[in-house]
Amino acid sequence: MKNSKMLTFSAFLSIFVACFLSISMFQLLSGAEASIEAGLAAKKGKFDLQVTKCDGGTFNNGEIRFLEQEKDVKTASRGYRTGELLDIYMAGVADDAINKSLYKYTKNIKEDSIIINESLGRRENKTVGDIFQVGGRGFQIIEVIKTDSMSDYKMPMAIMELSQLHQLLGHKDTTQVNYMLLQCYDSAYTEHNGRLTLSMRIGLQNPDFQVSDQREGDGYNTMLKNARILFKGLFVVVIITSGLFVVNIFMEYMRKYRKDMAVIRTVGGSQEQVQAIFGSMSAIISAAGCLAGAMSSALVSGAALNWFNNKTQLFDGSASLNWKVLWQITAAVFVLFNFFIYIVFRYGQRVLPVQVFQETSSGLKKSKKASRFLALRKVIGTEGYLGMKLMALKFQQNFIIILIIAIITALSYTGQVSIKLLEANDNWFNYNSMEGKMAKGEISSTKPMSLSYVQKLYKRFQPVMGSGYMLYGDFRMVQGKEDGKSLDYFKVSDLETLPQLLHAEVWEHYEKVPKTKRIVMEESVAAGKGCKPGDTVTLESDYLGGRKDFILVEIVKTGTVWNELYNVIVDWDNLCGNGFTGEDLDGTYLGLWLNGDKELAREKLQQLQVEFGKDFDWNIYDDIMEQSGLMVSQWTTAMYIVLGMLLAVSGAGLLNSARGMLYTRRKEYQVFRMLGAPDKRVRRICWIQVWSYMVSGAVLGAVLGIIIVAYLWKSNVVTNTPVIASWEYIAGIAIYLSGLSLMLYPAVKKTG
Repeated sequence: MKNSKMLTFSAFLSIFVACFLSISMFQLLSGAEASIEAGLAAKKGKFDLQVTKCDGGTFNNGEIRFLEQEKDVKTASRGYRTGELLDIYMAGVADDAINKSLYKYTKNIKEDSIIINESLGRRENKTVGDIFQVGGRGFQIIEVIKTDSMSDYKMPMAIMELSQLHQLLGHKDTTQVNYMLLQCYDSAYTEHNGRLTLSMRIGLQNPDFQVSDQREGDGYNTMLKNARILFKGLFVVVIITSGLFVVNIFMEYMRKYRKDMAVIRTVGGSQEQVQAIFGSMSAIISAAGCLAGAMSSALVSGAALNWFNNKTQLFDGSASLNWKVLWQITAAVFVLFNFFIYIVFRYGQRVLPVQVFQETSSGLKKSKKASRFLALRKVIGTEGYLGMKLMALKFQQNFIIILIIAIITALSYTGQVSIKLLEANDNWFNYNSMEGKMAKGEISSTKPMSLSYVQKLYKRFQPVMGSGYMLYGDFRMVQGKEDGKSLDYFKVSDLETLPQLLHAEVWEHYEKVPKTKRIVMEESVAAGKGCKPGDTVTLESDYLGGRKDFILVEIVKTGTVWNELYNVIVDWDNLCGNGFTGEDLDGTYLGLWLNGDKELAREKLQQLQVEFGKDFDWNIYDDIMEQSGLMVSQWTTAMYIVLGMLLAVSGAGLLNSARGMLYTRRKEYQVFRMLGAPDKRVRRICWIQVWSYMVSGAVLGAVLGIIIVAYLWKSNVVTNTPVIASWEYIAGIAIYLSGLSLMLYPAVKKTG
C-alpha cells in the first residue's frame, strides 16, 4: 500500500464516494418511498372494506353485529350519509380514526361543531371559525378539508357527529347507519380450504350488501411491494457499479504485484498466506473508506438532504438521519466490496509461479503479431498507432474500462429517456381516458333511472356539453348464435351529433342518415359482423320493439381506452315506449363527457354527486393533470437523483481507473522518452488512449441504450410517440465524459 500510494488513494476514494453517496441516496429514496407509501395509505384509508346496502337503506342491529363479529374483522366503524340538506352532501360519523381516514379530517367533532370541505367553503364563503347554518341550527366550523381531485367526495360536503345529523333530519333513532367501514386482518383476503374471502362471504350471505374493497384485492400490497423493489433495485445498481470500479482498481494491484506474489510462493508461501496479505490490505482500505463515508454522511446529510428536498420537493416532511440504517449500509458496502475483491484474488491466484514468470518475460520475445496495427499507422499517425498498441497489450483491463463507460452511458441514456417515456405514457393515458374532453363523469348505480330523467340530465348539462356526449344504459338484445357475445347489449345516446372520439372512423355521408337510423359500433364488433361504414345493421331487442335496421355511421377503434363502453350505440329515440321506465334494467350506467366552461361544469358535477353520492365518479382533466404532474415530478426527481449518484460514483471510479492505467505504464513512457520522443508526443499518446476509452465506451453505450429504449418503447408504450434516438441526451453524456477526462490532465502531465 505504501509503495502504491496512487492506487491506494484511488481505491480509498472510490469506496469513500460509493459509501457516502449510497447512504445519502438511500436516505433520500427512503423518504420518497415513505412518502409514496403514505400517499397510498392515505388514499386507501385505515380501513379495507366499505359496506353499504344496494337500496341505500340502513343496517339493522343484526346486520351490524354480523359485520362487526366476523373473525377476519379487526375493527369496525359506522356512519350515515345523505344528500337531503341544503344541496350539500352530509355525513354523520362515529368520530374515530377510521372515519377520519375516509374523509381526511383531523379535528375531533363535538355536538356544536362541523367540518366542511373546500368546495363548500368556496361556495358559501366560509372558513374556520365561522358559523354555518344547517336546518335552522348554527354549527361552528372547526376544519376545512382540502378537496382532493382523486377523492370520492369532490362535491360540497359537511361532516358532523352522527346523532346531530339524525336530529336535523328528524329521525327518532339517532344511531342508525347506512355505511360500515371494516378494518380487516390479512386473512380476510386469502382463500383457504374452500373458505372464501371476506368480501365474497359478505356478498353471499347478504345479497343486498354492496362491498367496496379499498385494497382492490391484493393490489394495494402489490403497489407497495413494487415501489420498494424499485427503490431497492436502484440502490443495488449504484452499489454494483461502484463495485466494478473498485474491483478494477484492485486488479491493478494484482497486475502490479503479480511477480511479488510469485516470489512469495516460490520461497514457500502458500496461497492462503498470499490471500491473507491482500485480504488484509483490502479490509484496511475498504474499512477506512466506509468509515470515512459514513461519518461524512452523518455530518452533512441532515442539512444537505433537507436543503435538497426543499428544492426538489421529492417527498413531504424532512429527511432524518437513521443511525441504524447508516451502519447497515456501511457494513453492506464493506462486505460487498471485500467479497468482490476476494473473488478477484482467488481467480488471480489460480496459476503456478513458473507461469507468472513466463508471462512477465514474454515481452522480451518478438511478437508474431507485432505488425497487427501497422496498417492503421498510415491512417491514425504514429501517436495513434502507439496508443492503440499500448491498449492492446492490456486488452482485458482496457476492455473493462470501456465496458464500464458503456454501462454508464447506457444506464444514463435509458434513465433519461425512461423519464420521457413515463411522462408521455401518463399524459397520453390521462388525455385518452377523458377522450380529449374537459370533464368526465360516470354513474354506476343500482337505482333505476328512467329515460325521461336521463334526458333532463342531458338538458341540465347542455350548457357545458360542447363537443361532448352522453351514454346511457346497458340494454339487452335478443342474441342469435351467429352474433357471438359481443352483441349482448347496447347503449343509447343523442346521436344528433356523433360522439367525437379520439380514435374513430366516421362515415363521410353520415349527415344524410336520420339520427334514429344511425348506429355506432366498436371495431371488433363491426369486424365480427363483417360491417363497414355505410352498411345496414339489424338489431333485435324488446327495448327496440323487435327487429330494427340501422346504418353504421361510426366505428370506434380498439385503441380507445375502455373501448368496450362503445360496444353498440343507437339513438335514445329508438327505445320502445311500451312501459319502459328503466326499472327493469339490472343496473344503470350513465356516462358524461363535457367540453365547456370548466368551473360551471365543476359546479354541475358537484350537484349531481350530492344526488348520487359515491355512485357518481367524475374528474376534470386539469385536476387530473395537476395530480399526475406532481406524481411524475416525484418519480422524475427520484430518477434524476439515482442517475446523478450513479454518474458521481462512476465518475470518481472512472477517473481512478484511468489514472491508475496511465501510471502503470510509466515504464513504456520512459522508454519512449529514452528513444527521443518529445514530452508532447508522450502526452498525445496518453490522451489518445484516454479518448479512445471514452469514445469507444460512449458509442457502445449509446447503441446499447438505444436498443434497450427501443425494446421498452415497443413493449410498454401505448402512445403514438415515435421511437427516435434522443441525441441531446447522448450529447449530454458525451460532454460529461469529456469534462471528466479533462480532470486527468495532471496525471497525463506527470507521465510526460
